Amino acid sequence: MTVSAEEIAREKDRLPRSWGRFGKSLDELEKISEPDESLLSSCVAINPEFKHRTIRLEGGLIEMTKATNVVLAATNKRLILLGTGMGGAPRTHHALPYDGLEIVDRQKREFTLRSPEGGEIRFRGAAKQEIPGFLDALEARTG
Repeated sequence: MTVSAEEIAREKDRLPRSWGRFGKSLDELEKISEPDESLLSSCVAINPEFKHRTIRLEGGLIEMTKATNVVLAATNKRLILLGTGMGGAPRTHHALPYDGLEIVDRQKREFTLRSPEGGEIRFRGAAKQEIPGFLDALEARTG
């Protein structure tokens, strides 16, 4: 059994008001999860690789086609990072193993993770009501 519809529905209910568009990416977790993988918690943040650089409308429209946000999904096996567009649709995904992953910093609307594979990654613009539960679930798997 992969990530279940019930687990996804639970995480959709945790999304802040007007962030329902990221439900499309949460639905994608059912497809990309492995057998015997369950969803513990999730969090939406700004994609650390996204840089807003344009001031003209044309450039802004091009930027909107990139992965502007990221859905982080803590499962019982790994941390899944799923890039999303501004409309919440899934783009590409990556996974980080829990081995060696640590929480370096946690603040009200941002947090930093350190991974042997990816170095330090700072996630900003996360929903403050999602962060505590997500980081607690992550810490339980990495600590």
